[in-house]
Order: sequence, then C-alpha cells, then structure tokens
Amino acid sequence: MDIGSVFDAGLTGGLFGLLGNVASKVLGLFEAKQVFAQKKEEWSHEERLLDMQMKAKAAETEQELAVTAASGSWSGLGESLKAETSIGPAYPWVNAVRALVRPALTLGLGGFLCTAFFAMTPGDIDRAYVADSLVFAAVTAIVWWFGDRAPKKGAR
Repeated sequence: MDIGSVFDAGLTGGLFGLLGNVASKVLGLFEAKQVFAQKKEEWSHEERLLDMQMKAKAAETEQELAVTAASGSWSGLGESLKAETSIGPAYPWVNAVRALVRPALTLGLGGFLCTAFFAMTPGDIDRAYVADSLVFAAVTAIVWWFGDRAPKKGAR
C-alpha cells in the first residue's frame, strides 16, 4: 500500500461522501417543498371551510333577525288589537272620534303616498320605493282593519 493509493481512496471517499451529502440536502429540499405544498393545500382547504362556515353563520343570523322582526311585528299588531278591545264604554262623541282615527290615518297615509307617487317623474328610481310603500301600507291597513273585526270565538 503506497501513499498514493491511500490518498486516492481518501479523496474518492470524501468525494462520494460530499456527493451523498449534497444529494441528501437536495432531496431534503425537494421533500420540504412537497411538504410545504401539501401544507399550503391544507391551509387553503381550511380557509375555504372557515369561509363557508362564516357565510352559513351569517345567513343563519340573517334568518334569525328576519324571524325576530316578523314576530315582533305580529306581536305589536296583537298588542294594538288587545289595547283597542280593552277600552271600555265612553261618551258617544269619544267613540265616534276613536272610530274615525284609524280610517283617517289610513286615508291620509294612502293619499300622501299617492300624491308623492304621482308627483315623481315616471323614470324616477324612488318611484318604485314609493310604490312598494303603497302596497305595504295598503296590506297593513287591510290586515289591521279586518283583523280587528274578525268574528269573536263563542259569539255564535
């Protein structure tokens, strides 16, 4: 064994060790890149799930608000009718004024909205809102009028 062969063996072993180390590092970087891509996909999936959950929660909250508003509206109408029926007998002129309040309010509101509707130009965007208000006011007045005059149970 001479010194040249030892030197060659050491140099060759060092080069193979260095190549193995570099190959290991390159494979480690490739593997880290794949792991990062997989994590990135998981994170985007979680982000989509959270977004869908937030949208579902927002829709649920919106529906709960609509139900609460509708139930509050109906309970207000019920309380109004209950207050109206709890008023006892009074002077005839008081009963006449009380009986005319609701028709006067209904006709006044309808007249005001009709005047506003016909005062607007036909292409005006707010005209649609006034038309919606007319329909809403008319339906509310009709339900209030006929709801109050519904036949009482046990009155037969």
